[in-house]
Amino acid sequence: MIRRRVQVLAAALAFHCAFRGALVATSIAALAALIPLPAHAVGLSQLYDEALSNDAQLQSARAALAANSEALPLARAKLLPQVSASLTANRQNTDFGGGFPASYGNSNGYTISLTQPLIHVDSWYGYAQGKLAVDSAQASFGEARQDLIVRLGQAYFDALASQDSLAIVRSQKASIAQQLESAKHSFEVGNTTITDTNEAQAKCDQAVSQEIAAQNDLAVKLAALQQIVGHPVERVDGLAAGAPLPPPVPADINLWVDAASDANYQVILKQIALDSAQRETSKAKAGHLPTVDLVASRSRSSLGAAGAGNFGGNFGGGFGSGANTPAPGTPALAAELGNLGSSYTNSTIGVQVTIPIFAGGATQSRVRQTLALEDQAAADLDTARRNAALSARQAFLGVVSGLAQVRALQTAERSANTSLESNLLGYQVGVRINIDVLNAQDQLFSARRDLAKARYDTLINSLKLKASTANLTDQDVLQLSALLSPLDDGSLTALPQVPTVPTVPTVPTVPHPGVAAKGAAGKLGRRTMPNAAAAQ
Repeated sequence: MIRRRVQVLAAALAFHCAFRGALVATSIAALAALIPLPAHAVGLSQLYDEALSNDAQLQSARAALAANSEALPLARAKLLPQVSASLTANRQNTDFGGGFPASYGNSNGYTISLTQPLIHVDSWYGYAQGKLAVDSAQASFGEARQDLIVRLGQAYFDALASQDSLAIVRSQKASIAQQLESAKHSFEVGNTTITDTNEAQAKCDQAVSQEIAAQNDLAVKLAALQQIVGHPVERVDGLAAGAPLPPPVPADINLWVDAASDANYQVILKQIALDSAQRETSKAKAGHLPTVDLVASRSRSSLGAAGAGNFGGNFGGGFGSGANTPAPGTPALAAELGNLGSSYTNSTIGVQVTIPIFAGGATQSRVRQTLALEDQAAADLDTARRNAALSARQAFLGVVSGLAQVRALQTAERSANTSLESNLLGYQVGVRINIDVLNAQDQLFSARRDLAKARYDTLINSLKLKASTANLTDQDVLQLSALLSPLDDGSLTALPQVPTVPTVPTVPTVPHPGVAAKGAAGKLGRRTMPNAAAAQ
């Protein structure tokens, strides 16, 4: 009766698990339908080529380079001649009074001036700052190029890790499903209890949940990669089978730290900022010094004749032409004034010296301000050097420890695979229970996941190590791409083979003589003690 109830309970549980599995599978299908299917899959080198043209941050850095490169021509312009021209055109009315008739006319003129700075100490310091501004722009763009490689590598291997995690979870789910079927069969034939089936079903449901999370994580990681390259990516190439992980060269951490302290892009930028701040201080102090300019100008003005009712003068000709015929009754003086017209030309050249005397204390205040900014730039440079040294040290240790961790995890994976095979064999012969097999499976797949992640982290740290010394180039991307392959060797998703129970041949055994003697002694050599009732 009890066994019948257990069988009914198992049937109900199987129906419940099947219904729940179908519901979860439907949810997974709906989630997959919501995730947009990317257009195509590409490798790392092609993604980098596309990112050079499509990455928004790099495009912004390229535009900033073009804009900041104009700082040098702008600074040079203050040392070159300044030429300007002005034109004037006026119409005027003149009322002489005293019975003289009012008159009117046009006046025109032009002025051309030339100023050539001879001694402007502040402008020369500004010209030096313009050179530093161009150097800073180029360093910033170089840093942006390196940052693109690091960001692309990080996004790529994050997507690859999520891709591997999804494949491992699906393989793990398939393995658990096999174990679940085995537990159900063992329960049906009466070899195990319902507990094994419940444990397997719980692991299966957990694997389904992990699959949903892995699908979502992969979609997010691919979206981050799409943000850099500008188009959807379906999948990324994985590491080729047996691909070697390059160690850091040179192998001395102090050499990397020293190189980062001098060549890191942030150190270069802060050094340029300090040099520019020092020149800004010198430029502020130059506010006390006189300036010398070569000044030349030429002007010409034309005034039309003040004729009775008309000046008649015009720009470019007819100067001095007044009213040809005076009006009747016009006094003789008015008639003479009507014939007056003028044209003036003035040319000058000389040296102009400007001596600053007092500007309300603005120059002294500016010097104090620039000195404080110079101290700030020096402190920022020291901070940049320390950060660069720390980044190089962290990246170097990340590569070295990552290589050691990869070797350790490779051993752990082999041990976990052997442990799983042993537990499967023990489960077949009855010395292991179902939960032992499931735990061994978790250990194996976790070791595989950790091993893959350790490889990717090591490669990322190698990129960061070279970036810390401003030595990361396109060639490093090509070398890293050579380690990848679109072919899947199946090492991450391979299910363990269930070992077969070896059959031991039956060998007839010969009883040891001592066994027979012992049996005889048990039967004849000793007698049982009589009890008290028998003794009486």
